[in-house]
Amino acid sequence: MKLPIFVTKGNKIFVGALMYAVSYAGYYLTNHHNFLEPRLLPFTWVDSGAPFLPYTVLVYMSEYFYFAFVYILLSNSDNINKYLYSFFTLQLFSCSIFMIVPTIYPRELFPVPADAPHWLAATWAWLRHTDAATNCFPSLHVSSVFLSAFVFWTDKQKKYFWIFLAWSTLIALSTLTTKQHYVWDIVSGLGLALVFYRWFHFSQNYERVYGEELNAVQIGNRNR
Repeated sequence: MKLPIFVTKGNKIFVGALMYAVSYAGYYLTNHHNFLEPRLLPFTWVDSGAPFLPYTVLVYMSEYFYFAFVYILLSNSDNINKYLYSFFTLQLFSCSIFMIVPTIYPRELFPVPADAPHWLAATWAWLRHTDAATNCFPSLHVSSVFLSAFVFWTDKQKKYFWIFLAWSTLIALSTLTTKQHYVWDIVSGLGLALVFYRWFHFSQNYERVYGEELNAVQIGNRNR
């Protein structure tokens, strides 16, 4: 099956905003409304050894700005289309797992220190209210940032690839130090990012629905 290449520079912002909005709605629904009882995962030595570092919540929450930077910096129209397909499918796949096999993290074991600055305590209160302790495995926080970093490789912008890969790694580590995720959530998230990136950027066939016709082979092989 060929997927249409339909995102252009003219509709890029509108389509991207719509995709992110729908993705967030799906995450919010599965995060706050569990149809099955969420299960705890066993702690590994990595989970037990990772310290709770309240200030790393700033790194964790930097993801909210991360995607805007990625989307603005992407320059190749074909690559943008592939990115949107891979990102949205990753969201759907992960949310399906959240519904079928819901997991939860025991955040109550890690209270914010009583002497934390007011702004930091308020940030934590907002985060834990907005983002429930469920939707752990696989980590969408991890999979979505790594997937977003990978697309710069096929966008022919290697300098951004390394910058965003480093940023993604810090975000992934922050999921442990903020006690938001288990280590297996990180491993599975990275694995999904690789799978969906590989499929939509190298294996999936596409065809244009606007402008000059470009066959699927050309689009599929352009960035190999």
